[in-house]
Amino acid sequence: MVADFWSVIGSNAVTGRADVEAAVGQVERRLRTLDLPDLISFQEQLDQNLDALDLSSLASIQVELAEGLVLEQTADHFLYARCACLLAGREEVRVVLDDSERFSDFVAPRLQAAETLLYLARIEYQRRTGQPMR
Repeated sequence: MVADFWSVIGSNAVTGRADVEAAVGQVERRLRTLDLPDLISFQEQLDQNLDALDLSSLASIQVELAEGLVLEQTADHFLYARCACLLAGREEVRVVLDDSERFSDFVAPRLQAAETLLYLARIEYQRRTGQPMR
């Protein structure tokens, strides 16, 4: 099966941790249907899409905590927020690229579980082959 990155990602509501976990679960199930070259391709496309969102205009958006505290994003927090944005789907990524303020929807601490997206294809590859993905 030839994988289209956005077909594997889908379009998901990502407003809270449960949404993120459900979206990650769907991606994980779709990755199980891919052949090994497509798993590698998915990981490469994931990296490319994360790089496309690696913009100072997005990194500079502050994190607002429930207690009213406002903090700068750390490098890890920014990476996981980009993962949450990708989980929302292609159209949401386009909106964020056109209007960086929309990225503030993804910097919420409750969405940091989107980090799991980084590892799904690699874990599936290793599960099947017994070898790490290169």
